[in-house]
Amino acid sequence: MAIPGVAQAGWTMADLLLATGPQKDAERQKNQIKSDMLTILRKIDEQQFAWPFREPVDTTDVKDYLNVISNPIDLSTIEKRVRKGDWYKTMQMLRADLMLIVSNCKKFNDPASTYYEAAESLQKFINTLFPDGRK
Repeated sequence: MAIPGVAQAGWTMADLLLATGPQKDAERQKNQIKSDMLTILRKIDEQQFAWPFREPVDTTDVKDYLNVISNPIDLSTIEKRVRKGDWYKTMQMLRADLMLIVSNCKKFNDPASTYYEAAESLQKFINTLFPDGRK
């Protein structure tokens, strides 16, 4: 190897290729997407209207929730999925789950409720984070 110290450090050509090759670029891209997703979730969490969506609906208090909503989702579940790293492959997938929060809330709650209003605010904010509808 032509780079001084590389062979002495015990690196092989295979090690160098792994550290700089296409796999490393794919890993960097995956980490960047994960970082971008966490930034979006942080921005949402900072909003006043996010309070109803931070944790799962407590089905011991809201007994009929699962009779109406077949695919419950909340911000803490989304964040866990993002941190795990294998659930959301694209920003479109993240946006779909964020919009599922909105549609679940609107489906379950009365349009005059505070929850419904929070869902509308969340929807508008999501649209500013994903201006082209997907990102």
